[in-house]
Amino acid sequence: MLGIQETLDQILDYVKGVWIKKRYIIITSWLICPIGWFYVATMPNEYESSARVFVDTNSLLRPLLRGIAVYNNPGDQINLVARTLLSRPNLEKIAREADLDITAKTQKDMDTLIDDLQNDIKLSTTREQNIYTISYPSHSPVLSQKIVQITLNEFVETALGSNRQSSDTAEEFIQTQIDEYEQRLIEAEQRLANFKISRMDRAPGSTTDYYSQYQMQISELQVTELKLLELESQLSAAKAQLSGEEPVFGLATPGDGIDNQSNITTKFDSRIATLESNLDELLIKYTENHPDVRKTNSLLDNLKEERNKQIEAMSKVAETTGSYSQFGNINQNPVYQEMKLAVSQYENQIASLSVRAEKYRAKVAELEKIIDLVPQIEAEAQGLNRDYEITNRKYLELLSRKEQAELSRKAEATSDDVQFRVIDPPTLPSKPSGPQRVIFYTMILVFGFGLGLAIAFLISQIKPVVFSANQLKNTFGIPVFGSVSDIHAATFRKTERNRMLVFTISSLCVVAIYISLVWTDIVYGRLPFYLLGNLF
Repeated sequence: MLGIQETLDQILDYVKGVWIKKRYIIITSWLICPIGWFYVATMPNEYESSARVFVDTNSLLRPLLRGIAVYNNPGDQINLVARTLLSRPNLEKIAREADLDITAKTQKDMDTLIDDLQNDIKLSTTREQNIYTISYPSHSPVLSQKIVQITLNEFVETALGSNRQSSDTAEEFIQTQIDEYEQRLIEAEQRLANFKISRMDRAPGSTTDYYSQYQMQISELQVTELKLLELESQLSAAKAQLSGEEPVFGLATPGDGIDNQSNITTKFDSRIATLESNLDELLIKYTENHPDVRKTNSLLDNLKEERNKQIEAMSKVAETTGSYSQFGNINQNPVYQEMKLAVSQYENQIASLSVRAEKYRAKVAELEKIIDLVPQIEAEAQGLNRDYEITNRKYLELLSRKEQAELSRKAEATSDDVQFRVIDPPTLPSKPSGPQRVIFYTMILVFGFGLGLAIAFLISQIKPVVFSANQLKNTFGIPVFGSVSDIHAATFRKTERNRMLVFTISSLCVVAIYISLVWTDIVYGRLPFYLLGNLF
């Protein structure tokens, strides 16, 4: 508690010391405050015009055409335009449209004008809501509104123009690349065609390479030769079996009774059968002595005699030549006939396979002749095909990108991908937005009194005044044995009251001036010098 009491006593002594030097507060306040307030009061008014615009980047076509058309992120484009809006070329354009460049006589003046515009034009945004605010302060309300309007127009035109310009630039670039790749594709096709024409007889096939063809031909030749060996072995066995068989069974011989050879066919058989049928019908009607019956029997006997003569002649020929083919299939050995047919088939197959084997041997020999050139030809063919495929793939990809770019451009022409909606257009400000004179008046008032207090405190420390025995003891370390009262206490108190009254009146006057300045600024916006001019 003792330390706190001593601190309180020390603070009280400081306050008393400052109070003794209060005349410095009066002097400082009257020197600082009027001069500062006059400077603030004479500061020109500033008028600030602002505009707010909402950028709508939501498009109904974008989700519908996703994957079909190419869309840039409109939000990123708007942010880029916003960051580059206050670049020097844009600021020079704004200055020319606002006729500010007329005041610039030299390049230095123009640089200063551009720097002032860059510092004064403010562009702020709320990223969540895509609302951009443009503001500009100026001593002229008309100029402030004009600058904001020009900046807003520049912002909108640049955003829309950059989108269209980027689409046109992309289409021009894609078209240039398409023309270039089309020419390269034609050249690749021509090289590939020339290669096929010059190396067609040696070039590998479209479905397999040379070594596959070579192995396939050898395999086919081996299979054919193996089948030839099998057929030749089967032919030898069939010929051996054929040599052990008799061609006929010996049934058709003249001594066996030619009349009984009813199974032998002759040219008289049909007529004999007809006469026998007629004879049967006649016998039903007539007797054997009837002239028609007798005539028919006579014709029938003659035909049978002729038939027998023909059979005897055929038998003699068969005995002489050993061939019974004129008798048809009668009296021939069927096993012999089958084996003879098999031998004929084997011989035909062997002849056909021999031709095929010769063809395979010729093909193998032809492939063996160009075996050293094949790797070089295949490498050249693969290189040409690879170049053609790469060029063709790029060409088709560019055509697809061109279609996407055209579709995107048509979609942009159909509906604006980015829409600007002005929420608050730039208006002509009727009241000044600055300077904030009330704040400046208050700061000057506080600074005037604060500086006076600081000077008073500093002087009280340089030239201290002792108010009590404890202060004398604590300050100088001199023991105090007693104190004597001043006999002029009443006069001293009267003087202090007069000083207090002067300080109070002075401070009230300063505060009254401050209040009047604040009231004037609130009512008129600034000190009405034109009213003061009418008084004089």
